[in-house]
Amino acid sequence: MPYSMTGIGRASGEIKYPPIKFDIEIKSYNHRFLEISVKCPNGLVPFEDEIRRCIQSKVSRGHIVVLIQQDREILPSKVEVDKALLLAYLRLVDELKNEYKISGTVDINTLLSIPGLIKFSQYQKDSTHIYKDFKPILENAIDSFLKMKKREGENTAKEIRKSRRIIEKNVHNIEKLIPERNEEYKNRLVDLVKNYKKELDEERFYQELLYTVDRTDVTEECKRLCSHLSFFKESLDNEDHPGRRLNFLLQEMQREANTLSVKANFLEISKAVILIKEEIEKIREQVQNIE
Repeated sequence: MPYSMTGIGRASGEIKYPPIKFDIEIKSYNHRFLEISVKCPNGLVPFEDEIRRCIQSKVSRGHIVVLIQQDREILPSKVEVDKALLLAYLRLVDELKNEYKISGTVDINTLLSIPGLIKFSQYQKDSTHIYKDFKPILENAIDSFLKMKKREGENTAKEIRKSRRIIEKNVHNIEKLIPERNEEYKNRLVDLVKNYKKELDEERFYQELLYTVDRTDVTEECKRLCSHLSFFKESLDNEDHPGRRLNFLLQEMQREANTLSVKANFLEISKAVILIKEEIEKIREQVQNIE
C-alpha cells in the first residue's frame, strides 16, 4: 500500500529528569528526493543526525520539517570560561592603557558581558540521557506521521485504481473495435478500386495495402498498454514506495497512447484513445503525491 508524500504527525510527552515537556510536529511536502529539516532546542542539536536517521529509515521521499519545542530550558551542567578570549581581551586593555594613556580598571561585570566568554553546555553523559528519554516521544510522532501518510496514500490509490480500470476498459474496447475498423477500411478500398477507371497495377496495389495495414495495426500497442497496466497494478498494490516506478510506467503508457492516436484511423478508436489520455493525466497528477 503506497504512502502519501504529504502528511502531518504530532506527539507530546514529558521526561522525568530534568522535568521537561516536549512537543513534536512532523510535516512533509512533495519533493523529488528526501530532504529533512530539523528545528530543535539547543539541548538536542547534537542529536539532529540521529533524529534524521530515525525518519530516513521509514520515509523515502519528500521535504520533511521536524519541529521540536520544550516548555522550559535545560539548565546547563557545565560552565566554562574561554580563557584564550579572556587573555586576549586583557592584553588589549593593557595595550590601550600604555599606548593611549587611558586610565581606569576592568571589573567583573565588564568581563561577563563579553560575548562568548562564558560557555554553557551539557556533559555528554547528561545529553545522552536526555535524548534517550526523549526518543520514545519522537517515535510516537513518527508513528502518527506515518499513519496519516498511509491513510492519505490509501485514498489516493483508490482514485488511481479507478482511472486504471477505465484505461484498461478502453484498451479492451479498442481491441474489439480493430476487426470493425479493418472491415470498414477494406470496404473503402474495394469501393475505391471499383470506381478506379484506369489500369490498376495489382502488385503495387497490394504493396500499398500491406504497408497501410502495417502502419495502422494497433495490436502491439494494446498488448504493451495491457502489460504496463498490469505492472502498474502490481506496483501500486504491493510496494510501499512505488512513486518513481509509477511515474516511469505512466511515461511508457503515454507513449503507447500517442502511437495509438496516430494509428487509430477510426473515429470510435480515436474516442477511446482520448479517454485513455485523460485518465493517464489524472493518474499523473495523483502520482505526484505518492512516495
